Amino acid sequence: MNLDTESRDRIRRRTRSFYIEATGQPATATPEIRFDLRGRAAGQFRVHRGQEAIRFNPEAFVHDWDAHFPETIAHEVAHAAVYALYRGRRVRPHGAEWQAIMHHLGATPRVRHATPLTPARRQRTYAYVCDCRHHALSPQRHALIRNKGYRYQCRQCGGWLRPNE
Repeated sequence: MNLDTESRDRIRRRTRSFYIEATGQPATATPEIRFDLRGRAAGQFRVHRGQEAIRFNPEAFVHDWDAHFPETIAHEVAHAAVYALYRGRRVRPHGAEWQAIMHHLGATPRVRHATPLTPARRQRTYAYVCDCRHHALSPQRHALIRNKGYRYQCRQCGGWLRPNE
């Protein structure tokens, strides 16, 4: 999805200003800002081989600019700021520190967005049943059930999920 240069520049400027406001560090300390994220996530902060990067999904901004500018930017900058300010300490991804920074930036500390985005890939699902219906579980949950003995209950009937054989 194509996001015009002017919009990318606005996102970069807002990202830098939020980062400076949240951390007190100079603009040169701002993580790399990229527009290469695909899939259902609107944004992502990550550290790969010591390189910090804030990645944005251009499709999210093209589909619903008002929902993602500046909320998604604040969300990812808050992750970057938590990393910069609390490095080495154990903090939850959307915990109290992250929420405090979101409030400081004037944003609502939401974890998910509502914009329907194109999945990067189709994920295989595994068929399970309970007492009232069929369920499609992700490969991750299926692996937790098989390898670590996790158990899941249906939210409707409370019955335990079991493989559909």
